[in-house]
Amino acid sequence: MKNRLFVSAALIFLAGAVPALAGSKEASAQAAPAVSAEDARTREFKDILFKLVRQDEYLDEAVEMLDTSTGRPGAQDLAALGVSLRTISNNLKHVAALNKAEFASVQPGSQYARYTNAILSYSRKVDRKAVQVSGLISKLAAGSKKAVMRDAVSSKKGGRKARGRSLDQILAEQKAMQKLASDARGLRVASRNLSATSKWLYIASK
Repeated sequence: MKNRLFVSAALIFLAGAVPALAGSKEASAQAAPAVSAEDARTREFKDILFKLVRQDEYLDEAVEMLDTSTGRPGAQDLAALGVSLRTISNNLKHVAALNKAEFASVQPGSQYARYTNAILSYSRKVDRKAVQVSGLISKLAAGSKKAVMRDAVSSKKGGRKARGRSLDQILAEQKAMQKLASDARGLRVASRNLSATSKWLYIASK
């Protein structure tokens, strides 16, 4: 935008367009709303990108926690991770809604295609990590189910604790694991929807 303004000023000066200079204030007044609207749109796209980068970072943390966890996480750890996944899901839904709002007004061949391309790229990256998180949780759930069945049988014999855990603790962990698996499915739905809206936003802006 600045380069176009400088080129226009130079052409006016070289042509000696005095009448154009006389009406420059009026032209500037008419152009100001357009510049302001353009800057606002740029900020909106940058805001979407910022939100996506944050969700990407949060998913990195979830992957690290699931991939490097030593031992089987307790009910509180699983519940905390579930809260994190639900928060990410809600944020992805919000970004998808922002995409839809931009889709209604973005013009083909606009200068914002580079932003929508970056949004699409990050959306796909987030979707891949959501798949990774879901896979790790499925693996954890499968191992947890076997362990729960084994420990539940052991704990019932004479009321003994299995591996230092009571039957109530074992059942609480099983319930937390089931809720976490549900949260992972919700995350996948949100990430797929985000990728779809980002794709159509990019197509609309090309």
